[in-house]
Parts: sequence; structure tokens; C-alpha cells
Amino acid sequence: MKRLFIVLFLSLSTLSFAQVDAFSEDVKECIKSNGTMSHFEDVMQQMYTMLTVQFADANVPDTIWIEVKKGKNEAMDELVQMIVSAYTDHFTHQDVKNMNNLYTSKAGKNMFLTDALTKGDKVVLNTFYESETGQKILGSQESMNASMSKISELWKSATYRNFIAVLSDKGYNL
Repeated sequence: MKRLFIVLFLSLSTLSFAQVDAFSEDVKECIKSNGTMSHFEDVMQQMYTMLTVQFADANVPDTIWIEVKKGKNEAMDELVQMIVSAYTDHFTHQDVKNMNNLYTSKAGKNMFLTDALTKGDKVVLNTFYESETGQKILGSQESMNASMSKISELWKSATYRNFIAVLSDKGYNL
């Protein structure tokens, strides 16, 4: 009996982990497709630029800047996990899949390019936003914007501090 319980528990745990992992991967795809990751890539580049200005008098060699930039992937992964958490609070896995279907469609790709939207694209977008998922997006905009704002603030602060720590560890201080 104990053995059956353990096997059942491990099976359910594995299944649950796989579902969470699939959800995370789909959110990751979603935020790449909808421009969120591109935005934060730009923020990261602005941080590097700001740091080089702030440390201009310290004459930090390029080798150290390369080391600082090695933290980018880890910082971006942390950001993704924070965003996944926000999506978990607002959307189901199916909602995220529906968003991905929209963002990878012609209409979804054109939705951020006002001049590129055709009448057909507008029909597709209107249909999507009238759907259950679309209504969830519209209904959660205020809450999601607040979550994303908080995530952005926390992530930028932590990332900046991590970059400063790397520079400080190498003997470069403001």
C-alpha cells in the first residue's frame, strides 16, 4: 500500500511539474511574441550604458564589462520567472496558448503596427478580444499593469545591484 502511494505521489508530482514547466515555456513564448522581452532587452542595454557612464572615471577595462554582461542571461531568466508568476495569477495555461496563437498569427504580428492592420486583421483581433481569453486580458489590464510595473521595478533594482556588486568585487566603486 505504501509503495502504491509513493508511486502515485511521484507520478502526480512529475505530471504537475511538467504542467508548470509547459506553462512557463508557453508564457516565455508569449512574452517574446508580444514584445515584452524585447522591451526588457532594451532596458538591460540602457542599464549597461548608464553603468559605463557612471563608472567612466574608474577606467573599467573591457574584460570587466564583458564579465558584468555575463549576468544578462541569469537576469533575464529571473525576469521570466517573475512574469510567469504574474501570468499564473491571471491566466490559465489555455489562455496563454490562445495568446500565443494570436501573437504568432498575421493579425497578432501586425497588431502593434497600426499602419499594417488590414480589415481582416481587425476582425481577427476583435474576435479574439471578444473571446473568454480576450475578455480576461481586458478585465485584468489594471491588475496586470500593476504587477508588471512592480516586477519591472524589482527586477531593474536587483539587476542593477548585481551589476554593481560584480564591479565592486573587481575593485571598481562609484
